[in-house]
Amino acid sequence: MCLAIIFIVLKLCFVVLTGHVIPPGAVGSRISSGPHSPPGAVGSTSGPAMPASAASSGANNYNRMTLDALLNAPSRELQPHLHPRKLNGALWFGVDPSVHKFIRTTWQAYYMGPWSSWKFVPQERKDKWWQTFVQNYYWENRFKSEVYRLWKLHTQTTICQKISKKKRLNQKPNFISESDWTTLLEFFSTEPARKRSKSAASSCMTPQCEKRVHKHCAGPQNFLKIEYDMMVESGLDEPPPYTDLVRKTHTRLDGTFVDGRSESLVLEVEEAVAEMTADDGSPHSDSQGTSTAATSAIPTRILLNQEFLKRSKTKRGRVYGIGSVQLRDFTSTDTVHESHTHTVDMDMRISGLEANSKAVNSNVETLKEDVLAMRGEFKEELATIKNEMVAVLNAFLQKVGTTPLSTTAVDASPPPAAAAASTNPANTTNPSQQQPTLDEMCASLLGD
Repeated sequence: MCLAIIFIVLKLCFVVLTGHVIPPGAVGSRISSGPHSPPGAVGSTSGPAMPASAASSGANNYNRMTLDALLNAPSRELQPHLHPRKLNGALWFGVDPSVHKFIRTTWQAYYMGPWSSWKFVPQERKDKWWQTFVQNYYWENRFKSEVYRLWKLHTQTTICQKISKKKRLNQKPNFISESDWTTLLEFFSTEPARKRSKSAASSCMTPQCEKRVHKHCAGPQNFLKIEYDMMVESGLDEPPPYTDLVRKTHTRLDGTFVDGRSESLVLEVEEAVAEMTADDGSPHSDSQGTSTAATSAIPTRILLNQEFLKRSKTKRGRVYGIGSVQLRDFTSTDTVHESHTHTVDMDMRISGLEANSKAVNSNVETLKEDVLAMRGEFKEELATIKNEMVAVLNAFLQKVGTTPLSTTAVDASPPPAAAAASTNPANTTNPSQQQPTLDEMCASLLGD
């Protein structure tokens, strides 16, 4: 306890003397670990540059160990869980508004400066926001980078949206002081800021690919939330195809599309899949019989998604028309379109394996039934042959004046206990009462 108190006092003295504030999760190493590396990860660049001294390095390592301890604390498992597939009632970004509400509440409560966007927020403040989020939610370690990326994306997006909206309405946000808001207004009135704002507004309204401006009818709703609601309404355990999502978010109440590109995209995809899954009587089934047989076992949803991804890639490697849904299976090593293509390919392979497994199980059951039927038929034929042989032999014995054989004696051999009893002298009967054996009958017929 004494050592801990001494360490805290020395740390405070170091902060007062040097004027530096050590952010939570800061690391001594300056090697970057990627664009979405969360604070506290090895090689993170979080925190301002610190002087090269033993005290600074020790303090940074201590803070990094503190954040790592938070991430690995067993008590975090009692917090609300985050999972991209919402397994066991877990939460996720975009689907559950409570997650985004917590993020907004966190940065608005600690927004203490004239910062016009995420770019100008000090790293110390960003790390505190992230540490607060870590303390209130739990996720598996494999989702660590994905959670940090989405948390950062939503934080920087909401900061820009809130400040831009208040600037247009000429209203001061509640989370910014009077002096900081005055500083921001002076910054917005400068010529470079005006040019940048005008350029951003014009780029948003520029038509792409010689078609209409990109529009949708989802309003402020997140596409992930819309997709999840559609899955719940359908009663299925899998999300709807991309074409259904685009049709849901890009059509008016009368069923007409609001975007020319989304309309042509959906119609082309649905027509292509209809040709692939045509029946045997269609003109395409003769030339593509093998392809139709191969795709018949694949669910239509996967085929629609596959054809949709072939036609929806943008110049920046994103997927057109599905909004935030494209970020669910996104990995930082690939582009958004490549990640979704890889996911759909894996779904097709898994679906093919499941179809093959079902076909094999069905063939095994059919073979089992056939073997049982053949076994029954073989027993019946064997019994018929035995009865015919006994009938022929009895007819022959009657002609020679010998006692005929019984059917039960031929059909079943005596058990071992009965055979042992027959050899016992006490159980022997009169030879005249015994039925002649086959050797005796042959000897009487051939000898006499």
